[in-house]
Amino acid sequence: MLYSTPNKLLVVGGADFSEGLFQEVYDRKIPVIAADGGANILAEYNISPELIIGDLDSLSKQNIQNIDTKNIIKIADQNTTDLEKVLINTEASLTIGIGFLGSRIDHELASLSALVKFLHKKIILVGEKDIILLVPPSFSLSSFNGMRVSLYPLDSVKVQSEGLKWSTEGLTMKPTDQIGTSNHATGKIIHLAPSAPKLLLILSRKLLNKAVSHLARSPSW
Repeated sequence: MLYSTPNKLLVVGGADFSEGLFQEVYDRKIPVIAADGGANILAEYNISPELIIGDLDSLSKQNIQNIDTKNIIKIADQNTTDLEKVLINTEASLTIGIGFLGSRIDHELASLSALVKFLHKKIILVGEKDIILLVPPSFSLSSFNGMRVSLYPLDSVKVQSEGLKWSTEGLTMKPTDQIGTSNHATGKIIHLAPSAPKLLLILSRKLLNKAVSHLARSPSW
């Protein structure tokens, strides 16, 4: 069963997040999918997701008693995370994920890996302080002097860039050598063009709406 929407999609995972964060990303016009234990959190807000997808090992039966069983998809595969199970079974113009950052570090690392595995999808993961996305082939973002722009490679990648305090021109970035965290913008726009879908961009959560708008207009891998 593939859930498809031409609009944005909100995916809620089981990692804790504040009510303020949820209110920031939740929009009644956007469909909501729960990744396993994310349904427990949604139940606290009296929200029934379009679907619950995962291996269901974290799901409270009490929280799903009023949800139609056809909207609960159990996938026992242990080679994929619950986020990956959702991404496999959904299509959207852009996916926003909360409840995947800021809790267990192993779960967080797995979520970052999913951004690269599903490189053809436009995904932004949102935490209490940061947002993270896979940089598309060409990505521009309006900025201001001093704006934090952290680049983190998950594999070897070259990056053409404009508008950064420390240029990436001519560098080969990789996690065991040259990385690009704590860089800064120097003007009104930054531009990034990685050579491969291996580069993560980490920005302040305050830039979420701006990042969503710019990523939606960017080319896909």
